[in-house]
Amino acid sequence: GALLVALTIPFSLLIAFILMHITGIPANLLSLGAIDFGIIVDGSIVMMETVLKKRESYPGELLTEDSIRDRTVQVARPIVFSTLIIITAYLPLFAFEHIESKLFTPMAYTVGYALLGALAVALLLIPGLAFHAYVKPRNVYRNRWLEKLSEIYHHQTIRLLDRPGRVLLPLLVILLAGGGLSYTVGKDFLPPLDEGSIWIQVQLPPGISIEKSKKMGAELRNILSAFDEVSYVMTQVGRDDEGAEAFSLSHVECAVGLKPYNTWKHGKTKTDLIEEMSQKLSSLPGYSVGFSQPIIDMVMDQVAGAHSDLAVKIYGEDITETRHVAEGITEILKKIPGAADVAVDQEPPLPQLQIVADRERIAQYGLNVSDVTELIELAIGGAAVSHIYAGSKSYDVTCRFDEESRNSPGKIGDLLLTSASGAKIPLSQVCDIRMTTGASTITREMNKRHLTVRVNLRGADLTGFLHQANKLIGQQILYNRDTIRLKWAGQFENQSRAYSRLGIIVPLALGVMLLLLFGACGKFRQAALMMSVVPLALFGGMLALNVRGMTLNVSSAVGFIALIGVAIQNGVIMLSQINHLRESGHELKEAVIAGTRHRFRPIKGAAISAYRDGIACTIPDAVNVAR
Repeated sequence: GALLVALTIPFSLLIAFILMHITGIPANLLSLGAIDFGIIVDGSIVMMETVLKKRESYPGELLTEDSIRDRTVQVARPIVFSTLIIITAYLPLFAFEHIESKLFTPMAYTVGYALLGALAVALLLIPGLAFHAYVKPRNVYRNRWLEKLSEIYHHQTIRLLDRPGRVLLPLLVILLAGGGLSYTVGKDFLPPLDEGSIWIQVQLPPGISIEKSKKMGAELRNILSAFDEVSYVMTQVGRDDEGAEAFSLSHVECAVGLKPYNTWKHGKTKTDLIEEMSQKLSSLPGYSVGFSQPIIDMVMDQVAGAHSDLAVKIYGEDITETRHVAEGITEILKKIPGAADVAVDQEPPLPQLQIVADRERIAQYGLNVSDVTELIELAIGGAAVSHIYAGSKSYDVTCRFDEESRNSPGKIGDLLLTSASGAKIPLSQVCDIRMTTGASTITREMNKRHLTVRVNLRGADLTGFLHQANKLIGQQILYNRDTIRLKWAGQFENQSRAYSRLGIIVPLALGVMLLLLFGACGKFRQAALMMSVVPLALFGGMLALNVRGMTLNVSSAVGFIALIGVAIQNGVIMLSQINHLRESGHELKEAVIAGTRHRFRPIKGAAISAYRDGIACTIPDAVNVAR
């Protein structure tokens, strides 16, 4: 029997792959990993259990095709409706947009196709195979522990039917506890995914020379290579070959490869390694680092415009005021537990030489502003004064003052202009020359100037961190709200968009489930009764998240959707048997007692299969890769 049920898995996957190929749905890790074999075999378990019940009832007789047909037709209807209910539970995923749509829509298609394949196997293949396997008289294996558990359940059902108040009070407590747990669990967009490597963004002192930047990059490689868990370290100074990112020489990107986790010291995790690297690099002068992973770093750069989990964008035309607000926010975020790698993304102001022309004095000497700019260009930047031709090629001859003549504001002020009368006029006579500081880069978004404060999260949930950060920023940062505007970017935007969609679509999906339940049992009272298991299922899920210290994210929300479908499926299977007994002339109480006992084993088997498959996904390796 177990072997026949197991045949559901390869056949349903084969059907799913065929349908995916026809509809052009890609097979990726997320979509294939969402196929729960425990849910896939539920229908086959119920169908096989029906045949086994017939065999157990008449162990010494030959089974007839008519008897098996009658039994299987009886359970076919609840199997069909319960499968449709689980497929309906995945409908909200089709309402996602942007990155969450790319992630979860293929998963919804894949699971739906696999469930349709499993339904076809349960209805068309399992009955015939089970009939041929058990047609001859034989004794069926009896599990003593299962029979004992079934007897305990049977006696408890009788007791609770006599005293229903014993059920209502615990249910009320569970509902209240579930509501409380929903407020205590943290909330994120996606669970952390381990890419097996580390990507580090390093900011060196602004204005650094290329020689010094290369030297500090080599020092960075030596430090990181000293860790036993590191297999290789590569650095890139400035912008890449494609020029996609306009990084200066003070920016270094570092790719760190990791050795297989089974070679690490026992108990050491990737988080521990990152913390050690962060402490080591923070002790070195001139290094400002941010840790991420290669793929998620590129995704967050496209989503938030910053290489971090979260970013605060400060919009304003006054660069000085914007910088002041950004630095204040940086200091606040550093003090919040769970914040890491907090820094202003843009380089700080650099020393600048300002030469401001006095147009009136220039005119008094009979000069033009262009005379001043040409002298500055020639003396400081260099300018072409002639050409050399070598065959068909032409080369510029450039001229620039030697460094001794232009290495201070005073010497630049001594540069001489020649007026129309031939008089020599120092540049300082017609220009105001001074050293100051100013922005080295000005970033814009939607044609508006802005600065970005980046922050990574370690050990903090997204929603809780945002709530605390907004509260502290509102209390401690004073700025002109007419000229300065703050905006959070990053995973927060995706999370808000996904939860907003789920908040609208999930109630609609529950409504569709209610209609399917009405079609399955024909009574709204019974449909509502089966929907009452939803809060109990949600309580169990919330309790599991709190016990494991995990957060409620889009992935776990998808898991809750599947959980609702499975819980309702079990109710459909149970209630269909009770209704069948009622139609056969049994009293309500008698039908409930007999129906629950009859359906206990298949429901228990289906639930354990789904639970076991889910537990297998939570068993981590050395660094909890499964999360």
